[in-house]
Amino acid sequence: MPGKKKKPAHSKHRPPKKNRSLQGFYTPFEQLDQHLARKSALLASVAHPGGSSKTVQPISSEEAIFHEAMSDVVPLAKLYREKVPAGRPAKIPPRFLMQEELEVYGHLVDLITGEGQFELTYSDEYIDGAVVGLSPEILRKLRNGDFSYQGCLDLHGFNRDQARELVTDYLFASFSCKRRCVLIVSGRGLNSKDKEPVLKHNLVTWLTRAPLKPLVLAFASARSWDGGAGAFYVLLRRNKGKAPLVCPAR
Repeated sequence: MPGKKKKPAHSKHRPPKKNRSLQGFYTPFEQLDQHLARKSALLASVAHPGGSSKTVQPISSEEAIFHEAMSDVVPLAKLYREKVPAGRPAKIPPRFLMQEELEVYGHLVDLITGEGQFELTYSDEYIDGAVVGLSPEILRKLRNGDFSYQGCLDLHGFNRDQARELVTDYLFASFSCKRRCVLIVSGRGLNSKDKEPVLKHNLVTWLTRAPLKPLVLAFASARSWDGGAGAFYVLLRRNKGKAPLVCPAR
């Protein structure tokens, strides 16, 4: 029929029909098998130079890649196979800094155990003392009477020996009852023989020595309305024990 067109014949330069669907796709591993086969043959010839009748086992792709990557690696000399030397020791802090830290640590230990020394402040009428390391803010509050005292002991009319026994028993009993602040009235010594406050000075000694020293954190002359220079606020340590404290034999 004159109106019917014939299909053009395939050109001999046109690729086969079955490969037309692969055009435009990236196939990086198309020649991988041939590459691995060449690598295996090369490694076999290196392992058995001059030819050998032994059958060479096929090398897997992972082994081939590893051998190829390690082909130019040179073993270390024996000298460098020893242990890696340890690094330089850390710099030692200056001696004065270490000494200062040790002193601070010692003060803290003494503060907890009750073995620390007392810092005392004297004036004509006023006396106070606190264990070394106690916060100045706590001592300031004690001086100002900010701590409400939970008990009072009056030493008027007692001699030195009687007063020492009373103070010792009273403070041990107060600590056992978990009191934190007590008031001890020593008097000004106006009725003593030499008009000297004997009990007042002795009280300072008793509070800063055994057996009362481990119980006391600080003490300070009381405010005028609580006895003034003839009385002391005594701040005791916190008693965390559950069982009552037993006074040791004296």
